Amino acid sequence: MITESKSSGEKKEFSRRNFMRYGGLLVGGNLASNNGNRLPFTHAPEEDEPKIKRFKLLGRTGFKVSDIGMGNTRNKEVNVVRYVYNHGVNYIDTAESYQNSTSEKIIGEALKYMNRKKVFITTKLHISERDTEQTILNRYRKCLARLDSDYFDALYIHNPGVVLLKHEGFHTAFKNLKREGKVRFMGVSSHGGRSGRDDEMKNVLLSAVADGRFDMMLMVYNFMNHKIADEVISACREKNIGTTAMKTSPGVLKVAEFDPENLTKQQKEYIQRFARRGRSKETALASLKKRIKKQKETYQKTKPFIEKYGLKTAFDLRRTGIHWAMQNPELHTVCVSFADFDLVDKIIPLSGTQLSHVEDAYLRDFKYTYDDQYCRHGCADCNGSCPHDLPVSAIMRYAYYYEYQGGEKEAILKYARLDSRNASLCRNCDAPCLSACPYQLNVRTQLLQAHEMLTLA
Repeated sequence: MITESKSSGEKKEFSRRNFMRYGGLLVGGNLASNNGNRLPFTHAPEEDEPKIKRFKLLGRTGFKVSDIGMGNTRNKEVNVVRYVYNHGVNYIDTAESYQNSTSEKIIGEALKYMNRKKVFITTKLHISERDTEQTILNRYRKCLARLDSDYFDALYIHNPGVVLLKHEGFHTAFKNLKREGKVRFMGVSSHGGRSGRDDEMKNVLLSAVADGRFDMMLMVYNFMNHKIADEVISACREKNIGTTAMKTSPGVLKVAEFDPENLTKQQKEYIQRFARRGRSKETALASLKKRIKKQKETYQKTKPFIEKYGLKTAFDLRRTGIHWAMQNPELHTVCVSFADFDLVDKIIPLSGTQLSHVEDAYLRDFKYTYDDQYCRHGCADCNGSCPHDLPVSAIMRYAYYYEYQGGEKEAILKYARLDSRNASLCRNCDAPCLSACPYQLNVRTQLLQAHEMLTLA
């Protein structure tokens, strides 16, 4: 038993243990009602546990979603999904491609302990010109099977170009699925792609608004990169389209120390990847040391800012960035990639709260300090200047996955698909991209650093 003298942290830890040990038993006897519907998890959170406090109408869907939603690019735990739902989150986003198609299975397992009618679940399909109505139907039905549900609330086209928004096979398949009750709403996501203006986030999303058939949109939105999204959100408001945000954190404030005799887990994995490619440990250590040196150079620029606000962890920036994104009344939910219980406990208390003056000043100072270091997701301003037609924004996004989101393997695979159209071409380039970037980034240097990271060359 926990007594009043125990700390709130200990109470939360006890609650988590109860959830893990007894959650299935508490729910197990209550799965079926007279009408066969599944009931929600019955455990009531303790008084000091956070709960969602604000819900917003998701455009013309008519569904009231929690102001904090759950993204699933990194989560591998069924009980984390259940824990998030138990604390009031009712918007869950996934995709066919997340976790090699296992994300939908994880959510499906958790869904056994939820009231299906009280949660809004979306999935996404990458669509190509080669896809037909039948291939799309086949893939979507596999998504349903993994979720073990009769329907998804929304099906998104996953980061398409403008042309694919009107893909006849997709729209015909969607009509048939909606008629069968297998899906309710249509959405589109965008963070910019690999082909320049055709898949620039602004062009894609505004074209989708003009198309008129899309009910929802998922876009990049953060305190350093919101002008494009602000324009899209305004257009969505006029058409009563639901709006959701991703990539709400633009950077980090820490650099790992480098000790060859005491490597971090991530550094060991870096060395192992070199070994799998036939490279020596000495070469790997030299490359790692060079990379950390570059990180420290960037860190030194932000050090006065860190000292001013007394920041201790990189999480301080992430949490405040998420809080900032939640302040827009026209943005209906912010997708957070919850992957553990601790993150849930730290983020859910933001629900329904206002950004403080100190937090606002903190972000404004950070933006000023870090402005020429962050390559904006979805921006394509420099693409037309590149003599090699490199997908600059996509390459920098892969580096972001690797460096800041723990998606090293995914990032390397995505970069490898560029084949010879990669940043190695920057080595002997005159770099006209430097004058094209409106934020004064050293684009060439950042691309070369990304190439070194993503190829281990």
